[in-house]
Amino acid sequence: MSLKSEHSLELRRLRAFDEAAERGSLVAAAAALRVSQPAVSYLLNQLEADVGCPLLSRGAQGSRLTDNGRLFHRRVQRCLQQVRDAVENVSGDVRSARRRDVTASRITGTQCKSILALWSFGSVRQAGERLGVSERAVVRPVQELERLLSATLIQSTGHRAELTQAGREFARRLVLAGQEIWSAMEEIGGAQSSRKSLRIGALVLSPRLILAEALEAALAEQPSYTVEIIEGSYEELVVLLRDGSIDVIFGALRAPPPFSDLSETPLQPDPYVVAARRGHPLSKLKRIKVRDLSGYDFVFPTAGLRHDVLMNLIAQWKLTPKAQVHTSWLPTIIALIRSSDRLAVLSQWHVETDGTSDIQSLDGLRVPHEDRYVGLTSRSSWLPTPFQACFVGALQKMTRLRTDGAQAAG
Repeated sequence: MSLKSEHSLELRRLRAFDEAAERGSLVAAAAALRVSQPAVSYLLNQLEADVGCPLLSRGAQGSRLTDNGRLFHRRVQRCLQQVRDAVENVSGDVRSARRRDVTASRITGTQCKSILALWSFGSVRQAGERLGVSERAVVRPVQELERLLSATLIQSTGHRAELTQAGREFARRLVLAGQEIWSAMEEIGGAQSSRKSLRIGALVLSPRLILAEALEAALAEQPSYTVEIIEGSYEELVVLLRDGSIDVIFGALRAPPPFSDLSETPLQPDPYVVAARRGHPLSKLKRIKVRDLSGYDFVFPTAGLRHDVLMNLIAQWKLTPKAQVHTSWLPTIIALIRSSDRLAVLSQWHVETDGTSDIQSLDGLRVPHEDRYVGLTSRSSWLPTPFQACFVGALQKMTRLRTDGAQAAG
């Protein structure tokens, strides 16, 4: 398992380590794997060289896990379970659990490398160029996987070969298996500097100030780690989350999430509000009524949840705005309502904490929409590293402080 490459998943070494850790003996591990004891020793030596530290303490009484070995073993077990899940998913309910496990045990690192490269780079030619091998050398291991799994993973379209839907899903699950090994490296201090310790997907209206404060607190406590923040729509970020390209999504929850392999952790209610510039004619009214909005235009989001919320608001309140400006880019929305009498649907937290002093929410107007919560969306199988858990704890703490402060001020 060359941990220098994101497309490597040397399962033989991981299986040898798992068996040795479970059985406490290299001889017993060799018997279970049906290989020689020197072969197991060789695989373990390769693994420890890649990891950069001892994982097993060998002696006359058997083999015991080192402290790092215990951390690594937990992740290896999760990794191998992901591989078994990938086999089960592509095979359906046809195979027994035993046959599934046997099939998973026969998958090789070369097969993983080929299908992951094809999944990542999109074409056989590009995958071959990135791996430094011929196109045939990319396709052949995937074809071996097809025979092993009794499933079609690759198909020809015109003059190119690409993964089928089953092939893409199988590769996606292998990526998640590899994530466990990267997390193990993070936990034992052997992660590569090019790999970010925490990758956050931030939605457009997520409370950025609280996110920034939580990150600063986590990094102050553990300053050797790195963080990457990717902004995007929910539809874009949820793909990255399920693919293992990011660790969490921060922002409005969907309650429930659109995929069964995702889970949500609510942090704080964050309802939609009608926002306007300070000094707006409506803000001078003692009590704003729905009919008072009839003379004003809105900034229309181009798509997504806020667009649907605004269209529902217009229908329920029987408004007829001109709908002159359409944009989902938040800085433009803020600029438009600051410089005109236009209105916009934004989140309460954004207006109160991340917006400027030039904008405000129009009190007394409850936007018709189901309860909206801000929180974290993660894969259901996600096991945070200590640093990732530190960030989650800091975010929960900052949310409580902000909420308590707002209630005290109110």
